[in-house]
Order: sequence, then C-alpha cells, then structure tokens
Amino acid sequence: MNYRFIKICATLLLFTVMAQRCVCLSPDHRKKTLEQRKQLAMPRVTCSLRGIRAVFGPMVKNNVYARDVTGATVPVPQYEKTCGVQVARVKNQSLSFFSRYDSCFVRVEGSKVVIPLQVQLAGEDRWIRVNISCPLIKARSERTQPRPTPFPGNCDIERALRVDCGHQRVSSDVCYKLGCCYDARDSACYYTLNACSLDGHFVFSVNAADAHTPIDPSSLIVKDQLHCHPVVTTPDTAVFKIGVSDCGAKRKANGDVVIYEVEVVELHTGNDGKNSQFSLQVQCEYDSSDLKRAAELRSLYAVTNPPPVIALGSIGVQMRIATDASFTSFIPEEQLPLTLPLREAVNVEISIVQPSPDPTLSLRVRDCFAYPGSRHSVWTLLYDGCPNPQDNMRSSVPVDKQGKTTSHSQIRRFDVKTFAFLDPSTGHPSPEEMYFYCWVEICTNDVDCAQRCTFICVEVQELLPLLLRYLPL
Repeated sequence: MNYRFIKICATLLLFTVMAQRCVCLSPDHRKKTLEQRKQLAMPRVTCSLRGIRAVFGPMVKNNVYARDVTGATVPVPQYEKTCGVQVARVKNQSLSFFSRYDSCFVRVEGSKVVIPLQVQLAGEDRWIRVNISCPLIKARSERTQPRPTPFPGNCDIERALRVDCGHQRVSSDVCYKLGCCYDARDSACYYTLNACSLDGHFVFSVNAADAHTPIDPSSLIVKDQLHCHPVVTTPDTAVFKIGVSDCGAKRKANGDVVIYEVEVVELHTGNDGKNSQFSLQVQCEYDSSDLKRAAELRSLYAVTNPPPVIALGSIGVQMRIATDASFTSFIPEEQLPLTLPLREAVNVEISIVQPSPDPTLSLRVRDCFAYPGSRHSVWTLLYDGCPNPQDNMRSSVPVDKQGKTTSHSQIRRFDVKTFAFLDPSTGHPSPEEMYFYCWVEICTNDVDCAQRCTFICVEVQELLPLLLRYLPL
C-alpha cells in the first residue's frame, strides 16, 4: 500500500518536472508579452483648447516622471503648482495627467506638441516611456476683422449653445455686419464661440472635460463678480458673453493694441464646503480702430431710440430689512447685524432712493446671493428675479394673479428663510455674519421690467433653536 502511494507520487512529480522542462519561451513570445505590458501603459489622449489630457489605466502607478527642457527626468507631482501640470486619480481608479500647452514639459516637434513621460506598472520596477502629443495649434490673433459673410466652419454651433447676436428678428445683412452667424432656417443671428466679437464682447465656452478636475458648468462665474455668470449652461458646457468693459475686466494697452482680460472660477454653492482650484484666464485683443468700430456696431442693437438726456445726475439704490411682512417700518442701520433663529423669514426691500430723479424709471432685481463673512461659500436666493428652484426653503416674491411681478415699480420685495452655512473645516453650522448681495437693473418706461415666476410651496414645520447673525449690505 505504501509502495503504490509512493509510486503514484513519484509519477506525478516526474510529470510536473517534465512539464516544467517543456515550458520554453521563444524570443517572439517574450517580445509579444513585453508589448502587451506596454499596451497597459498606453493612455487615452485628449487634445483641447486648454491643454493635453492623458488618461492611463488603473495599472499605472502615481509616480509619473517627465523630461523637462534641460533633458532631466523629474517627478511630475512635485511640479504641479509651478509647471502647469496635474496628476490625479479619477473615479474609476484611472490615472489622469493634464498639462497646459505652456507647461515646463512641453516641446514642439514639427507640427506636434509632445510631452515625454515615463510610467511604471503596478508590481514592476521597469520604466516605460510614453510620448503623448497633440497637433500644434498656431496662435491666431483675435483682433477683429470686418467680414461681409460668415465663415460656415465658425458657425457650426449646436443650437443649445448659441448666444443671440443683435436684437430679435435682425436681418442677415445686419447680422453679418455684427460679425455674427446667421441661420436662415431659424432666422437666427448668433455669435461665434471662443472669439472676441466685433461689437466688443468676450464670447467663449468652458467645457467640463477641459478642467483638471470635474467641474459644474453652472457654478462658474467671473472672479469676484457674483453677477457675472454664464448666459448658457448645459451639463457639460458653460457659455459666457461678457462686455469688454464689464465684470471687472482688466484693461491694458500695448501701443495701438488694447488687451482685456477676465478670470473665470468655480464657485461652490450650498454647504458642501468644497474649494475649487479651477481658474481660466481669457483675453481679448483689439486694435484701437476695432474699438471705435465696436462702439458704432452697438448702435445696431437699438430697437428704439433712447430718451434724450436732459440733465446729469445719479440714481441711488438701497437695501433694507423690514420689521415684518407689512414693510411699514424698517430696522435702523445702527441696529444691524440682527440675531435671528433659523428658518425665520427676513423681509428684504430693494428700492430706488427717494426722491427719484425720474418717476418713469423702474427697478428690476436680477440675482441675489447670500454669503458668509469669510466668503468661503455662496448661496443663490433669487435667480433672474425669481426664487432659486434648488432651494427647499425658497424665497417668496410678491406677484399678481398672472404670476408676474409688478411691471413698473421702484420698489422690489422678497423674503429669505434664515439658514446657516457649514464651516468647511468642521462641517458644523458657522456662527459668522451673513451678507446679502443683489444685482439690479434700472429700466426706462419703454422696457417691460415684469418677471414671471412659478412657485412651489414648501411647508416648514420644524424650527431649530440655533441662532444666525445677519448683516445685509
């Protein structure tokens, strides 16, 4: 019995040894295996107007190296803040590498922009060279040139991203004079994207895929200008139209060339406490003659002639907090800030300071925001004069039976249900003072300032005993 057992074991051992002796790899097979390993290190490369993005598979380690202009191979993560690059893991554990076209590691080879990288696969010490590249985009001047007809290539813009150019029902001839695109099927005149318009506007798009990290296009604004947000937003793209003298645009002259610049950042709303590092610098260059032409072109927008100026003066606008919903008395400025319980209604009035220089003027409230003293977050109270639909304790705006605000009025009123921002470092309600900020317009009597709002009533049953300090602007 023992003999048979030993014999069987010996036979199996002999078979195993023989099998191992027969496993031989030819040079071609080894080469094929090496190529397969290299294939795991090959990224998916995306070229955009902002830069180059390479997405590696999850087998690639974080320690990506790149060759700088001196020929030295350096670790990319150590140069993220100074060289215009970023390495990060994304949701599916893939490794994302992003580089601006002016980063420390970019080199131009013929008609391509190339970045030499070195990566390692998990469980291996061997380095694999990976060159990522994109076609060279030659810098083109954004100085505007009059053109009699639009260029079809620049006008191939999906309808959802189009920004109207000129007044409604503008003719094709006027549309072309404005340097815009005309769609005869829709009788629509719209701007070209990512260009400086003939009438003096930045018109550009920001694609979420072009950012280093995921962004929400609807949360983008011009830095320090809460009222300067996109005119069009989709889940993937934001489109801005900004006058070159609006939204705090910086201006500098270089000879006969005038350069305007704005910075777009992401502003997180609500209480998520996140801080975004997204920043996009946008510039427009104009010749002095272009700016003169832009002023002339803007006259094509007017549907009616503006009333003649009969005197110089100033118009004051004030924001006050009423003692109750009757708006018959108001909190004196010296008694601010207020301390109020959460979810209590604060009655806010915005009005033209009396005596008004012109009784035919009316006031339109566009957007209103609340933000804490530290400015780490912001929350939209009113959007285009109406309550924020994403707010479960939305503000109330008085309307008529048709759901419209009064068309002609120098006073606008709304209420705010008090709340607290969360401290981003602790996650607890912040006790700091809160400020209100509103963007308003003054309308002449030939403009309808009424706004239609749809409301969904929210019943508030619970009152938290936490206190909140308010300080209106």
